[in-house]
Amino acid sequence: MSTASALFRAPEPLDPASHAALRIAPLRDYSIAARMHAVFVAATEIPEAALDFPIVFVHSGELDAAGAPVVSPVALLGLAQGENLYVEGSRWQARYVPAFLRRYPFVSGRRGPMIDMAWNGLSPIDGEPLYDEAGRPTPTLAAALDFLARFEAEALRTRAFTARLAALDLLQPLRADATLPDGQTLSVEGFRVVDEERLRALPDAAVLELHRSGMLVLAHMQRASLAHLPRLVEMKARREARQRSGEAHGPTG
Repeated sequence: MSTASALFRAPEPLDPASHAALRIAPLRDYSIAARMHAVFVAATEIPEAALDFPIVFVHSGELDAAGAPVVSPVALLGLAQGENLYVEGSRWQARYVPAFLRRYPFVSGRRGPMIDMAWNGLSPIDGEPLYDEAGRPTPTLAAALDFLARFEAEALRTRAFTARLAALDLLQPLRADATLPDGQTLSVEGFRVVDEERLRALPDAAVLELHRSGMLVLAHMQRASLAHLPRLVEMKARREARQRSGEAHGPTG
């Protein structure tokens, strides 16, 4: 699953010569994420993110140094590809905004920080400048790049968390079925979750290790976050009901 490709449309390397005249506005228009049905969350985000979203695990498409698939935690935002039930127009409909989105329009590239030139929050007129007259990063840009570096560091640490869960064989496939009020059936699959029975069956030494590393509470919070799955079904039903109502009334004026 590539959530980055659904968000960053025209990234290019950040460069004071090319971007000296650019100004940046605060991120308030979340329509950029309207087609993201899931978003990466770092392990340190799980305690907050689990209060708003179902947290599940996916194969990132990468391999680790040992050749094993890299597993990543994501916040589930929709029940179908290209569907974000937490975005209404330009508004973000949850208390917590994952760091993956908060770092936008910046992203790390192989040669350093990049900026998404497709974003309408970049302008030569409005917002805070990226560079001063000497070509040095302004406090606004410096803070954004510091946040980006911390995000990347937490993303790397998250790999150790998911690798340990995988090594203990705690991640098992999730399949959940639901029926909307109009009779439409939905299946949530292709994800992995912490298996509660396997977690309870761990040897005491493994449980103590997970507890002392802080991983045990994260595993329990991931399990608890699945209580949000019925809420996603309700959100989808309400959205589709509004759409049907709009179609029934047709255009006015």
